[in-house]
Amino acid sequence: MLQRKVLAGIVLICLAVIGGCGKQEEAYMEQEDYTTIHWFSDVSFWEPPAWTTEKGTITGDISAKTGIKAEVEIPAQEADTQLKLKILHDELPDVISITDASTIQYLVASGKVWTIDEFFETYKPDSHLLKRFPEDIKQELIKRDGGWYALPSHMNSADAREIWKAKRKYWDDIANYSDNNVIMWNRDLLEQLGLKAADLETEDAVLDALEKAKESGMIPLFLDGNMYQDSSLKFLLATFGAEWVDDEGNYTDIYLQPEAKDTLKFVNTCIRRGYLQAEELAYENVQMKELLSSEDVLCFIGNVANTSTNEREWISSGAILSSNGKQPVFGKQMRASTGWMQTFISKDCTDPEKIAAWIDYMTSDEGMLLCLYGYEGKDYTIGADGTFYRTKEREHATDDYSATGLGAWWPFENNAWRRSVASENEHYGEIKMAYARNPKTVRYDDSLLLFPADVLPVGSEEGQLEQKLENFKEQQILVTILAATDAQFEAEYEKLIQGLYDEGIEKIDQIKNEAYQANCKEYQNEIKRVNYTNE
Repeated sequence: MLQRKVLAGIVLICLAVIGGCGKQEEAYMEQEDYTTIHWFSDVSFWEPPAWTTEKGTITGDISAKTGIKAEVEIPAQEADTQLKLKILHDELPDVISITDASTIQYLVASGKVWTIDEFFETYKPDSHLLKRFPEDIKQELIKRDGGWYALPSHMNSADAREIWKAKRKYWDDIANYSDNNVIMWNRDLLEQLGLKAADLETEDAVLDALEKAKESGMIPLFLDGNMYQDSSLKFLLATFGAEWVDDEGNYTDIYLQPEAKDTLKFVNTCIRRGYLQAEELAYENVQMKELLSSEDVLCFIGNVANTSTNEREWISSGAILSSNGKQPVFGKQMRASTGWMQTFISKDCTDPEKIAAWIDYMTSDEGMLLCLYGYEGKDYTIGADGTFYRTKEREHATDDYSATGLGAWWPFENNAWRRSVASENEHYGEIKMAYARNPKTVRYDDSLLLFPADVLPVGSEEGQLEQKLENFKEQQILVTILAATDAQFEAEYEKLIQGLYDEGIEKIDQIKNEAYQANCKEYQNEIKRVNYTNE
């Protein structure tokens, strides 16, 4: 613990001494032959720049430090299926950065990836990852996967914040209230319509604003393209008050809750009134970004991280208060977060010594500084207290990370580290915090919904049933929101609910409820039903 505190206290001093990454040329290990690694990800909207080995570029200087050149494969569609086929045919990429929970389970169950501690003990025993990786995050990963197999991105936990101490309370607020799934409005278009975000809190007010936008020739609404069920609907379910427990406090699939019907009806209304075009629900991320950058879209509901938007141009109204009076809810992991993108290392990886050195560097303070801030003098300056300030010319360089390379390497992002060095000029989270900060929003600990992998093992009868249910749900939700009339909507919604029961949703809910109740007992906490069905 003493070593951890010392490291946390001197990290910024050390960075200042080495001049960040502005003097990296002095530390180059000249390498003529780089090892090219195959790096796979299932995040279709991640668009990192092509890896170059040219010195003076971020990737070039990483290669010079580590001897690694990365070729990134990001399938536009069916990434989980493609990865499973690679596993089946013993063609696993060297490094895998994925988000899908079932794919993670399948990958771990394959036995073809290293545990992180064994890998680094074997190939780089002096790695900082073995010395000061946040212990609480490690334990959550072990609980989830049965071992420490993954390096998570965007880490945030009590232990992480102890290692990398934030200088400003603002960053603590980000940790407690921030979420990527939001509703946000184009500031200029709102002004043209004579509207203010603060006036758009109710369902009726939102629909009225979208109608005005339609009449004015604007694009009223856009959801998160083909990711809408994973982000847009998640936000709408929460803002309309849907939870994962029933009136008796038992785990229940969220789409069996009455608030889910309100969510789907809202989207259906938007489509039928012409605020949202059905074909936009199939857009890839690049199409969505192009549309949002056209400056014709009034409102976006979805994952703000999937966009290239910023708070100079957009503002959030926080919540959409349901017309039927339901309270919005906000689930936040109040235990250690297991992050977002999960990075795994294949047991058959090419040149494991270099890969170990590369990952060690990418997750180090020096490596994170280079990847996020670039070069001292050109891209940033260092304040008297060790805080980093972006130069005026590079103030918004991360907005276009595909071109600039700054902030591009998401699998190695570390929220706790970032908040330990960021200046007050990087208050980028107001949109993300608007929903949870709404006084009407009820917060709960959704880490109680984190279940170990062996609850529904991949390949088991129950695991296969869960996947079948998810496939049915995805298809029938789309059919429901595309209904052309109220009567058709009601019929399709009933098909959704009845189909879930017919397929066996109660069996899955029972298994998950046992795991949920065990978590409640272990952590002396529970998710309280806010919007009771039988009031």
